[in-house]
Amino acid sequence: MPVSTDLNDYRFRTSLRVRLSETDAVGVVFFGSFSQYMDLGRMDYLDALGLDGVSGRATAMPPGVVVRSSVDFKSPARYRDSLDVNVRISEFGTSSYTWEFLFRDQRSPRVVALGSMVQVWVNADLKPEPLPKEFREQVEAFEGRSLSPN
Repeated sequence: MPVSTDLNDYRFRTSLRVRLSETDAVGVVFFGSFSQYMDLGRMDYLDALGLDGVSGRATAMPPGVVVRSSVDFKSPARYRDSLDVNVRISEFGTSSYTWEFLFRDQRSPRVVALGSMVQVWVNADLKPEPLPKEFREQVEAFEGRSLSPN
């Protein structure tokens, strides 16, 4: 399923300013920097919901693991550009959840990139386990809709 480009689908936004160290030899944001940007957006989202960014819970728990990550580049971002990172959790599986990221230039409606990431909830042995009910409920209340497949 493609990442949404509709700003109305995103209830959370954080921002960042591109640093020189995040660019390549031609002054464009290095593709690997977008992994850091997605991580920033993910952690800020969870923090805004009062959830621990490592565990997704208010109390300590083993972290989830990223099993898939992708970015589609639409327009270059450069040193000192200010970007909005629009973030949402778009879907729940049994033990997984899908993040979507819409990166836009703050000075224009220009879409810089679209990203997605799938995380799996794991136990202390790094084996998948079902998403906790409390996590699902808190995220769905924030997102304003059910995220479980029909």
